[in-house]
Amino acid sequence: MGLFTLCVSGVALASSQGHPQWPLLSYQTSGEQWQIEDAIQAPPESWQSHPQQRVSFGYTQAVYWFRFDLPASQHARVVNIEYPLLDHVDAFFVRNEQVIKHVQVGDKYPFDEREVALQDFVIAVAAAPKQQVYLRVQTTSSLRLPVTVWRLDDYVEARTQADTLSGMYYGLLFCMAVYNLFGFLAAREAGFLSYTGYTIFMGLLMATLDGSGFRYWWPNSVWLQDHAIVLFGSITFFFAAVFTRHLLQVPRYSQRLNRVLSLFQLATVLVFLSGLLLPYNQAIHVLLGFAIIGSVTLLAIGIYLWRQGLMYARIYVLAWGVLLAAIVANSLAYLGILDSGFIQRNAIMMGSAIEVLLLSWVLAVRYTHERNAKLAAQAEALRQAEATQQTQTLLNEQLEENVAERTFELQIALRELQDANNELEQKNREDSLTGLYNRRHFDRQLDVEFRRNYRQNSALSLIMLDVDHFKEINDQYGHIAGDDVLVSLAELLRTRFKRGSDIVARYGGEEFVVILPATDIEGAMVVAEDLQQRIRQQVFKVNQKQPITLTVSMGVAEVKGGAYKTAVQLLKAADEMLYQAKHAGRDKIIAEASPALLLPQQPPPS
Repeated sequence: MGLFTLCVSGVALASSQGHPQWPLLSYQTSGEQWQIEDAIQAPPESWQSHPQQRVSFGYTQAVYWFRFDLPASQHARVVNIEYPLLDHVDAFFVRNEQVIKHVQVGDKYPFDEREVALQDFVIAVAAAPKQQVYLRVQTTSSLRLPVTVWRLDDYVEARTQADTLSGMYYGLLFCMAVYNLFGFLAAREAGFLSYTGYTIFMGLLMATLDGSGFRYWWPNSVWLQDHAIVLFGSITFFFAAVFTRHLLQVPRYSQRLNRVLSLFQLATVLVFLSGLLLPYNQAIHVLLGFAIIGSVTLLAIGIYLWRQGLMYARIYVLAWGVLLAAIVANSLAYLGILDSGFIQRNAIMMGSAIEVLLLSWVLAVRYTHERNAKLAAQAEALRQAEATQQTQTLLNEQLEENVAERTFELQIALRELQDANNELEQKNREDSLTGLYNRRHFDRQLDVEFRRNYRQNSALSLIMLDVDHFKEINDQYGHIAGDDVLVSLAELLRTRFKRGSDIVARYGGEEFVVILPATDIEGAMVVAEDLQQRIRQQVFKVNQKQPITLTVSMGVAEVKGGAYKTAVQLLKAADEMLYQAKHAGRDKIIAEASPALLLPQQPPPS
């Protein structure tokens, strides 16, 4: 509990460091269709000031305009809107009453259209004189605008810390889901399985609320982003009802409460359907109302069974009490009754983290208690059955053998699962023909190395090579012979690049790529020339007998100190050099120096 309180406090502290020290102004258009020119010309007295830079108007269909001054700065900055559920946000950067930049963001646009690919809406601002920022906001979700301005370096550091803390939260949910799933596999206890479902969909709900779901899981599905809160929220409550029935053994204690839970589950289905059929601004009110009523219902069931003497109900009530307080506070904040960005951003995360830990604990306690009760009953039966002591002893030994056998089988199953996972992971990384890394693994590793290069400000080079006249080999000797050549070339590459950090992959067809971390352009050229000589001298056999020789064309590119903004740009640079090498007569190596040098580049030789 203390860990997650610390995590959320850290996120809030990091956010506070980015608050601008000038007022945020807002204007409600009241039906008229304002353009940016209207906003620029609006008299100052028509704007309402918000000194806290954090406004909340609840659910409204109105269009709001906001503006604030952005002082001059010699540093790159970002404007960060810490609320990823807004539908449409138009940002206008104005200087001398002229729009110098216009950016559109919002979760009504595919994620890959964002200028900066982060959960929040982040707009990059270059070093510039003083300017004004106008924001036009229209949304079916709760209209909040927690806007902050950061220096780029400070934002990257704070964003990294926030992502780390968020990762800890989702790591907790993942561990709890896996732990309870294995608990179900080991004990065949339905409560473990229902709690696994509850934890998974709670995680998906939280991923929707903080924007990470749209970023990582469904970046191209605007429809799912628009409906996910209601859909995942209703499914989460469905599994909560199933889990409550199993954990508290409701049918055993009260058939009336069991019927209440059945109606509760039916209501979650109706909420789910509302998320599919109703507009979001209507369906979200259905969910928020049901969330409060449903949480109170589950809490009341726990209190009733607590008073009936059920030991587990006490912990259950504590867990749901924490989550209920978070849900109520969050719902009131979304409705605009509570004006607290901290509550909207962190209440459910804190409450669900504590609740997940407590419920997982009480589930384990209940299972352990029942198991211990069974063992105690068996021991008592053994003590009382003196006449059948020998038979009981034999049965006990058989029971221990069964437990050991089951444990052994589980260990074997875990090992087999691990082996299967390892084999699957290996297959997912390898090219089936050459045994080198495949393109998908290469793309991931290039991105990793590119980020490391950015952080460490070190050199990173990329060699892209293509077998010359490979089509003629296929046409003359057949595709099987061509495959043999590629396999032999792959073995040569594998032998040449033995440094642990080097990554060799088949990019596609007869193209191969080599990632050389901590290697500048000069070093990469030495490596490329050595490789070129080895390939020239290598005798390749086709159809297991016919010797042939090969040449390759290579393109070499380097990035150092953040010269390229993305790994794709580095890859395109190497590909362009390869293209030039091909058109320069093949069997050539052409390299491009890093743009970071900021020196005029000589044209490639004709």
